[in-house]
Amino acid sequence: MKKITYLLGLLTWLISCESINFDDPSTLTNEEAIQKIKSIGYVLTTSSIQTTFRTTTSNAGGSHFSLWADQSTNTNGSQSWWDFANEPRLRMNNNSAYRGNAAVREIYSNFYQANLDATKVIDIIENQGITIYDDAGNDRTADCLIGAYYAKGVAQGYLGVIYDRGIIVDEVSLATRDFPHSYKELIENGISHLDKVLALVEETPGVKFDFLNGVTITRDELTKLTHSMAARILSSVARDKEEAEALGDSHWNKVLDYATKGFTNDFMIPTVSGGYYNALIDVLERPYGGASYVPVDIKIPFLADKNNSTPLTYPVDNTVILPPIETDDQRFYDYFTYTTNFGILLEARGRGLFSNYIRSRWMHPQRSTLNVEGAINPYFLSEELRLLRAEAKFWLKDYPAAAAELNASSASRKVKGQLPNIGTTQEELQAALHYEYAIEIDGAGGTFVPFTFMRRHDLLQGGTPTQFPIPQVQLDLIGIETYTFGGIGNAGEKGIHGELATARDNGWKSSL
Repeated sequence: MKKITYLLGLLTWLISCESINFDDPSTLTNEEAIQKIKSIGYVLTTSSIQTTFRTTTSNAGGSHFSLWADQSTNTNGSQSWWDFANEPRLRMNNNSAYRGNAAVREIYSNFYQANLDATKVIDIIENQGITIYDDAGNDRTADCLIGAYYAKGVAQGYLGVIYDRGIIVDEVSLATRDFPHSYKELIENGISHLDKVLALVEETPGVKFDFLNGVTITRDELTKLTHSMAARILSSVARDKEEAEALGDSHWNKVLDYATKGFTNDFMIPTVSGGYYNALIDVLERPYGGASYVPVDIKIPFLADKNNSTPLTYPVDNTVILPPIETDDQRFYDYFTYTTNFGILLEARGRGLFSNYIRSRWMHPQRSTLNVEGAINPYFLSEELRLLRAEAKFWLKDYPAAAAELNASSASRKVKGQLPNIGTTQEELQAALHYEYAIEIDGAGGTFVPFTFMRRHDLLQGGTPTQFPIPQVQLDLIGIETYTFGGIGNAGEKGIHGELATARDNGWKSSL
């Protein structure tokens, strides 16, 4: 019988058993369950899709990448946030007992679980030729095949964006004890699955994508979502500017093509009971008295301050409280709120990490959470596609076309921000793109978007890791020595594939 024999730690039911975990798991093998329980493929597809959607925005790592990108600041020990916000940057602790390691473990285990569930579905359909039914007895084979390839594409692509290496699991009979594939190979594999989704959707006029609780994604939305995700993932390969340039015109033209076919309106998901909600925004905006749980880093008011009076680091003199900034960007006053309440920020852990701004853009007006019926969750903003089109043209050195994207009358910076046009120099365009990712996308881009933009433009603070290592718990399973990245003393460090693994000290501000 077929079973997955590659050890992935927490994914035990697909790894170490020959049985599906029902009431009495000893009574049904995988093959017997598939034959007897006609909805098992639908259940696996639903699980993989829901896990994929939630992990793109709802995971322990999203707030950590926000801290590394200087989108957020913190001195709290919860999830070891202080360690990730600290300046100068610390070397990342990859010990499985470390609280902050939950960020590394959770993303890894969730995406691999989704990937393995989807692999099983594809095997059931393509190799075993079995028809998949839903609980009502409807033939859902075509829908489940599309859903499985989508889950695999996003999961494998995100793993490549976030981790330095991994394992491509496209066969249920795979057996290996290594992480043989580079981040580039993981991303390439993910994109190939998303391309398969697009081909299958084209062949399936009646596709029904109802795997999210309470939400049915239309055929047109699924096509745009797949293109949008492909653009986001493919744009996030590079670990520094040199690598982004070396990817070449064919790469950035491909990003441009995906982004052009992506969303033209924001893709929003309403919260329903037991359904999806954007837990990253929920954490980043969560009120704490007059402050917030994860405040806005000083980088954001620094970039928006038209008087250039905001310092790069908060004043360490505890008699000084910075006043609100003045800015020409009208969005700033809607998206962020000034406060003199420092909340849980602790002076003893570095007053230089303090902030006077909290987020106020997305939270449900009657409740301090998005996890409530009727709350509207941003999943993919159309403005991100505009920025990806502009950035692709930037890397293609078509600076006038990049500026035209940002200066379009429909651009958020024009419609909402009422900002003047920007010029066509390389420096002006990079600054404008950095600003837009910081202000407009922020938590709405999900786990890594502002971070990976800064990574590929050499904007991260020196000593910031550019990627996660494989979690220690997985390394221990197959006898690989624990490794990690980061720390200002290791600035410029390279990974095993020759990529920049720890940012050089040439970012948006110098390391302290």
